[in-house]
Amino acid sequence: MPAIAVSRSDRTRPLIDGRVRMGAQPWDFVDGPIETLFSRAFADAPYELTEISFSNQVAALARGTARYRALPIATSRSFRHSAIYVRADAGIDRPEDLRGRRVGLREFTNTASLAARGMLEDEYGVRAADIAWVVGDIDTVDRETMPLPDIPGLAIEPVVGRTLSELLLAGELDAIVAYHPPAIHGRDPRIRRLFVDYPAAERDYFARTGVFPVMHLLAVRDDAIETIGRDELLAVGRAFDAAKRLSYAELLDQQALKVMLPWGPAAAQEAIDLMGADYWPYSLRRLRTTLETQLRWSHAQGIVPRQVGVDELVLTWPELEDALDPS
Repeated sequence: MPAIAVSRSDRTRPLIDGRVRMGAQPWDFVDGPIETLFSRAFADAPYELTEISFSNQVAALARGTARYRALPIATSRSFRHSAIYVRADAGIDRPEDLRGRRVGLREFTNTASLAARGMLEDEYGVRAADIAWVVGDIDTVDRETMPLPDIPGLAIEPVVGRTLSELLLAGELDAIVAYHPPAIHGRDPRIRRLFVDYPAAERDYFARTGVFPVMHLLAVRDDAIETIGRDELLAVGRAFDAAKRLSYAELLDQQALKVMLPWGPAAAQEAIDLMGADYWPYSLRRLRTTLETQLRWSHAQGIVPRQVGVDELVLTWPELEDALDPS
């Protein structure tokens, strides 16, 4: 039985619990911490289909070690204006004030950091080389070594034995990029987000650029493309799209809220009004602008030594595109 590894979300839960069938053959669903799924995928590739990190996959393609090919199914997306936290007394009132500062992050190469830096350069002219980067653990020390890329022209240093939150409070860092809010945020008035009204900043960013950053993609192992077969992979694509559309309906359901957010349906309608009825498309046509932008960032920031193309990253079957985006 082929295996598929995905994290649980409103978009995948209908597949995991069987409300939406994946295709003609049975599938073994594997879920768990997303970092574990990623590690397995890039270490020994045990799953025929798996959720993968955008940045890790692009790096593997650039090195020639990739064992998976992405499908145009973005399992995780997120704007990252919200991910930048600063000391309130550091004189950082605008993104441009980050020039010349020391900024901490868990990994330089992860997709969240890529998107935050790309936004800072495209929107505010703040380049990765304008900042001194410090790689370390955010809230608890859980690593003895830190992954540091060797990128000419960039200052990147590790910190071991102390947390980035500790350094931020001590004034030894000016800011942190973190996809989870640091534990000190909301507890210590010295720490605030750079973009205080980040939803407004992110809505404006999307309205002007059309970019909704992709964090994770669904991918198929190279040798499984033929063993699973095109018809079954097309059925997989349709099933993921059906599960996503079920999630749309549940987000808008006001009779009995499916999500513990009192104004969840209103927020979903706001997203539809700004981004369109299918605002989380599984379609290369509609993902291309975002993916091209992120691939440009990956090369410009020195994460990969060459420019990777969208058609190298994503499986481009016309029949898959037609199945996912018949328009």
